[in-house]
Amino acid sequence: MRDRLLAAILLLASSSGAGAAPTPSFIKDSVGEWLIATDDGRPGCRVTLSAEPAGKLWRATPAEACAARLPAVARASAWDYQSGIRLFAPDGKMLLEFGEDETTIMKTSFEAPPVHFMVRTKPGVERAPYAPALVGSWVLRRPGGPSLCPLTLARSPKDGETELTLKTGTPCDPAIARLKLDSVRVEDFTLMLYGKPETSLSLEPSGPESFAKREGGKPLEMVRTP
Repeated sequence: MRDRLLAAILLLASSSGAGAAPTPSFIKDSVGEWLIATDDGRPGCRVTLSAEPAGKLWRATPAEACAARLPAVARASAWDYQSGIRLFAPDGKMLLEFGEDETTIMKTSFEAPPVHFMVRTKPGVERAPYAPALVGSWVLRRPGGPSLCPLTLARSPKDGETELTLKTGTPCDPAIARLKLDSVRVEDFTLMLYGKPETSLSLEPSGPESFAKREGGKPLEMVRTP
């Protein structure tokens, strides 16, 4: 009798699992911890997406900090993917819809400001680049190394909301001086340093007061100085 009962339990378990649909690859690729931050430079918060079913959706777990920083994200309990990640409240209402453009970064529509960005988390990164908050003194250097070139970022009357004027100081490494950097622009979650005639450096947040070069070649970081 005991053997028959055990066999029945095993048969029931195997039959129930046989009908379970495999998790789509685009869902698996989205699982993990993400930072959601707005384009106004305010601190964002983190949300963990899992492949655990939540009805017809998937489980989403916001961090405690979301309650104060991004209340809409704090209400999220589920998510799905439709050309981008969508977050839903327990009642099924869609809270935020992220789309991917040619830059592949996920963000909400600019028609409903502030724009929310959704990026993979990095230690120490809690907000999106915001031009007014970047005014001040910085240095370009190899990671953890001495200064290669001091930079001063400032706002001038000709600068737009996402732009800054850049001046290099001395001494400045010849490889950087040749770029003739003179302006900065925040482009979504990226900080672009532009020079003349058509030179540039692309940086992304790497810490509370630091950015790291995105392209290949020798690593380079921009760090705020006291």
